[in-house]
Amino acid sequence: MIQGLEQITDSFLISGENTTFFSSPTGLLMVKIPEKEYEGRAFLALAFPFETEEEYICVQNEEKEELGMIRSLSLLDPSAAELCRAELKKKYFAPKILKIVKLTERFGASYWDCETNYGLKKFTVKDPHRSILRLGEDRAFVVDVDGCRYEIESLARMDKKSHSKIELYL
Repeated sequence: MIQGLEQITDSFLISGENTTFFSSPTGLLMVKIPEKEYEGRAFLALAFPFETEEEYICVQNEEKEELGMIRSLSLLDPSAAELCRAELKKKYFAPKILKIVKLTERFGASYWDCETNYGLKKFTVKDPHRSILRLGEDRAFVVDVDGCRYEIESLARMDKKSHSKIELYL
């Protein structure tokens, strides 16, 4: 949990008492904030995407202007919290790399064939040294040329062949 954020932000704090989240007929996340005189599309962004999944969530309008901050999804009513969870799950979707089948490099880009929890995925990474983000000693994210993210939950638990293929970039 992030401590002290309330003291360093002047964001409007969104709760179940001052805001209503609902789904449009086409399935878009919508929000009504009477105090801000806003009713429309809601875009969510985690303030700390690698530390928390349900706390400090920025709510933005269509122009990506901040409407407010959700301190915790637990402060929303259960149906609103579930709508927000589903939206965040779509936005921060990241298949987990289970095994690196093949990894080749040509002209500064690397080409990955990986087994993931969603099946075999093939993707390209430009500038691998900048596109692989280590989180602590054991976790990493890989961002491909299309901006898709892939997670390696544990480098230590990868099989030796997979680990040796990625080792150069770590």
